[in-house]
Amino acid sequence: MKKNFENIFSTIEIDPVTDRYHINIPEEIINEFDWYEDLVLKWSIDSGEIILTEKEWTNKRHITST
Repeated sequence: MKKNFENIFSTIEIDPVTDRYHINIPEEIINEFDWYEDLVLKWSIDSGEIILTEKEWTNKRHITST
């Protein structure tokens, strides 16, 4: 079945306790990208478009061979 992502919308909401804005990501998007709870997303803006990418974690340990 062809997925139609052109008709998926969400609204910007304000948390009444913190007064912070938030956006709920539709389940179809979460499933499509195999995202999961606690995944860290990086927000970028390019030519007026918002781009979400998964944060890349790097191992900062320095390993030396003996």
